[in-house]
Amino acid sequence: MKRGIGFIVAVCIGLLLQSCFVRTSPNMAFIHKGDISRDAEVVSVKVPGILMRTFILGELREMKEEDPMLAMALKKIKSIKLTAIEGEKGRHLHERFTNYLADQQFEELMSIYSDGAKVSINTLTKGDRIKKIMLGVVDNEDQVFIELKSNMSLSELNQLVDHYETTKSKEKKDKKKSNSKDLAFAK
Repeated sequence: MKRGIGFIVAVCIGLLLQSCFVRTSPNMAFIHKGDISRDAEVVSVKVPGILMRTFILGELREMKEEDPMLAMALKKIKSIKLTAIEGEKGRHLHERFTNYLADQQFEELMSIYSDGAKVSINTLTKGDRIKKIMLGVVDNEDQVFIELKSNMSLSELNQLVDHYETTKSKEKKDKKKSNSKDLAFAK
C-alpha cells in the first residue's frame, strides 16, 4: 500500500516537473511552429505557480523586509510562460501577437521603445482584477513573449507603480545631493 501511494506521488511530481522543462517549440497560442523559419532558435519555458511558490517561498520572507511591494507582486503571480525566438526576421509574429491580444480582449497598458526594441505590456482584466499580463519584446531578429497569470487588483498595481515612482524620485534626489557634496568637497 505504501509503495503504491509513493509511486503515485512520484508520478504526480514527475508530471509537475515536466511542465517546467525547456522546450524547443513555441508554447504560446498565437505562435505556430510552421510560422517560424527553420534557422530560428526557439526556447520555451512554463513554470506553474505551485513550483514557483515552492522555490521562492523562502526568498519572499526575506524580500518582505527589503522590498514589500515586490514581494506582494510576486505572491500574486500564478504561473509564467516564456517563449524566446532568435533569428526570426519576419514581422508576422508581431502581427499575430497583436491580433491575438485584440481577439482575447487584452488592453494595452503601455508600449516602450528602447534601443530599437518595442516592448508592449498588455493586461486582461476581469472586474478590477488583472488575470493575465502579456509582454512582447520585438527587436530586429529577436522576439520574446511572456505570459504571466496573476490575481492582482488594479489598486495593488497602482500601489506598486506609486511605490517605485517615489523610490526612484527619492534615489534621484539622493544622487543629486551626493554629487553636489562630492563637487563641494572637490573644490
